[in-house]
Amino acid sequence: MTVDTIEELRAELRECVFMPAERKALEVELAELIRQRDEALAAEEGA
Repeated sequence: MTVDTIEELRAELRECVFMPAERKALEVELAELIRQRDEALAAEEGA
């Protein structure tokens, strides 16, 4: 997982037309990546 992946998903959601189910799936994926990133950052700060 990289910041690039998060930014790519954000750009796709901003610029592309998706069916509602596709959009929801991408939003869920994006939320999970952000959660993982935040968790990793918190672990680094606590180390």
